Amino acid sequence: MNPTRAAAVLLGVLLWTVLPAGAESPVNFSGTWELDRSRSVLPARASAFSPDMTLVIHHNGATVKIERQIRLMGMRRSTSSIYYTDGRETSNVNARGDTVISRSRWEGVALLTTSKSTLTLDGKTQTVEATDVKKLAENGKVLVVDSTVHLSGQDAPERTHLVFVRK
Repeated sequence: MNPTRAAAVLLGVLLWTVLPAGAESPVNFSGTWELDRSRSVLPARASAFSPDMTLVIHHNGATVKIERQIRLMGMRRSTSSIYYTDGRETSNVNARGDTVISRSRWEGVALLTTSKSTLTLDGKTQTVEATDVKKLAENGKVLVVDSTVHLSGQDAPERTHLVFVRK
């Protein structure tokens, strides 16, 4: 076997063994997570309401399904969203009924999700662009979600820091 062919075969074997391992999720977010309001920084418009929020996450391979259960002012709401960690685009409907287009990808052990939607307030349509960074902390007992939301016409984006504890 000539040296060029041997190098090509060796490279093929290395890629065959290394690439599947790289496709594995660096962490798994599966579980039931309850919002710890005392450790969280909620959006200014929501802090007066102080909602109870639970996330039920099913994470299998590149698919992450998140059910958000919110209890606010005696009412309960639940929404479900699906995300793909391999960068595929997803379309989900939020609690207001708006369509949200998202893409997620790994940045080390953090899952970065960027999304875009429109929002109509007082008859005026605005674009909403958001970035969420999800990561586990405290040996997998805590899920931290840092979000930046920019509403068109707003000078500065709004930032939140949500801390969820595994139930």
